[in-house]
Amino acid sequence: MDEFRPKPWLTPAQQVQHLESEGIKFELTSKDDAERYLEKNNNFFRINLFRKGFPTYVGGPNDGLFINLDFGMLRDLAIIDYEFRQVLLSISIDVEHFSKLQLLRFLEAHQDDGYSIVEKYISSKDQKLDNGKTVNLVKSEINRGANGCYTNQIIADYPSYRYPVWAFVELIPFGTFNNFLLYVAKRYRDKKLQSRFYQLQSVKALRNACGHNNCIIDDLKGGDPSYQIGRNVKNALRAVGYSDITLSTKLSNDRIQQIATTLYLHHLIASPGVVAAKGVQLHQSVNRMYRNAQYYDKNDPVKSSFSFFKGMVDAWYPIV
Repeated sequence: MDEFRPKPWLTPAQQVQHLESEGIKFELTSKDDAERYLEKNNNFFRINLFRKGFPTYVGGPNDGLFINLDFGMLRDLAIIDYEFRQVLLSISIDVEHFSKLQLLRFLEAHQDDGYSIVEKYISSKDQKLDNGKTVNLVKSEINRGANGCYTNQIIADYPSYRYPVWAFVELIPFGTFNNFLLYVAKRYRDKKLQSRFYQLQSVKALRNACGHNNCIIDDLKGGDPSYQIGRNVKNALRAVGYSDITLSTKLSNDRIQQIATTLYLHHLIASPGVVAAKGVQLHQSVNRMYRNAQYYDKNDPVKSSFSFFKGMVDAWYPIV
């Protein structure tokens, strides 16, 4: 086993020196500006994440050094990532909200009383431990909000966990809501609702990444996706005009797949006013991607991904 070697803590000046030693240039952004940026705007680790999308020399005296990579490109991508991430977070929250509304309408259409389905779902989460004690993770999640100013009154209004579904969905996190949706789908044997569960799993993954301030577009290369994208989403992307070859490449990246699913669901289920408002923000974000488009003429994963995002936004969020 290799011996662990901790990396040294570098000052902004040392960070610039280290980046330069890797072949990164400082023509678009001076070294002094780069130091100030690393000190005031972004940390070294995060800015470094965007390097992996750029090629390096193989063999020869420059082996391992980056090819035509400037710090200004890393800075540009970090800004694009930040702005895109803010819009995607808001959009994923919209999807959660309108998904809850649709589930309520579904249960209403099936003449559910709104209480029994919640009681049965919560009971289904009882787990008996080896010591004989019964625990329930859903109840534990709800209990954590008992002292919080946002959910304490709802919890107090319905003792003994006897919640109507319209109150219940406001108490549980996105992941539990999605699990509840799957429970309802199976109980009513509704395949469309089951399909929605898998789509919402992608939305939740993206929402969590955005909410935890993870970088979103630091790795846009193709790969082996964790899951196959839903048929409805893929058909909608074909209707946008993407070829099967393009879809095969782009949707092999989990990040792009999650973004595509989220935008598809959002434009489909959100209200027209919300879609229009978020469309304005998305077009602004895409325009920012293209401000320095010439930087990425020789970086196909970045260039083609920006084009992929633009195609979805233009088709699903047209400017009226």
